[in-house]
Amino acid sequence: MEKDRRNFLKLTGTGIAGIFILPMIQGCESHVITPLVQPKAEPFITPINQFFLQNGGQGAIQGWSQPVFNSANDWSLVVKHGNNTVATITWDTLMSIVSAEPNEEITLLKTIECVLQSDVRTSATGFSGNAYWTGIPLRKVLEGIDLTASSPVETFLLTAADGFTNNIQIARIRDAATAGLVEPLLVYKMNGEPLPPEHGFPVRLIIQEGYGYMNMKWLTEIQAVDFLIEDFGTYQEQGFFDGGLLSVNSRATSLFNEIQVPSGSLTIFGFALSGAAPIDKVEVSIDGSSPEAAEIISLDELQASSILPPNIKQILDGEEYPFRAVWTPWRYTWEAKRGDHQVAIRAFDKAGNSQPDVDDNIDDGQNRLTTYRVIVA
Repeated sequence: MEKDRRNFLKLTGTGIAGIFILPMIQGCESHVITPLVQPKAEPFITPINQFFLQNGGQGAIQGWSQPVFNSANDWSLVVKHGNNTVATITWDTLMSIVSAEPNEEITLLKTIECVLQSDVRTSATGFSGNAYWTGIPLRKVLEGIDLTASSPVETFLLTAADGFTNNIQIARIRDAATAGLVEPLLVYKMNGEPLPPEHGFPVRLIIQEGYGYMNMKWLTEIQAVDFLIEDFGTYQEQGFFDGGLLSVNSRATSLFNEIQVPSGSLTIFGFALSGAAPIDKVEVSIDGSSPEAAEIISLDELQASSILPPNIKQILDGEEYPFRAVWTPWRYTWEAKRGDHQVAIRAFDKAGNSQPDVDDNIDDGQNRLTTYRVIVA
């Protein structure tokens, strides 16, 4: 079955042009961004009004509409064990936990990236955006709720107010520290402000290492079951498996395909990202030449150009930069000569993963070698 599924994805899903994928890409929208005038670095923290919009259910759920919560008090999270409701978490309940144990509140830097990317340039950063998210561990919210049974709970089945579904293994919560990960969070702030409606107000889930679809908006139900299941979920039903882990990838934010630039010294800006480990290096090759290392922009430089609050978890913990699952900005200076050129970019993470030359499986995201045709006048 696994082999058949992968073969089907190869046949139907090369690039994002596979027929069964086309409706889903419609769920990845972008704010209108000013067209590129000259190469420049994008802000490390994406302003909320420029953050791409990913509504996975929009393309995958018939009759989809965005949930409306007139106030945070309209929201609640139902917790079930099997088919039995064992607790209901209200907004007041959530805030009382935060008030009683403020040290449990976490502000996490996390890049959201859609598992479906497009070769059509909609913005400099594509379907990716970087923000800091504030919330508390899901574990803390579930403390004291009786989920005991004859068999231990293995999986949480998750449902959002828009009908979008997903799953998370209990081991991901239990073993987060061992795996070097931040626990799954229920968040209520984005860049220090209450979540906007289109980004999940009042509460969404954040999974540090996961693609966008793992970070469910408008979470309203958790069902605990005593068996492992990995194919439960809206995107899983469309063929996305492999845990939703962000594959190592890269992007030039100052280039797009067939861009025309003047000859001379050209600084290319971009970012690299991996959910498996921090970025190790980024290499750039011009017209098939030996790859050269791009410069990773330092955290000091990023902090000087972006306002970061002092309570960012990675910074508080003294974590070495680059950070896992946070885009890593880079730059590369090229002496561009007249002609038609190909710029190729490959990112590597500290777990030894790198972008392959070819990626014809879309079930774990697309992360093939990044290439651009650049016309130098």
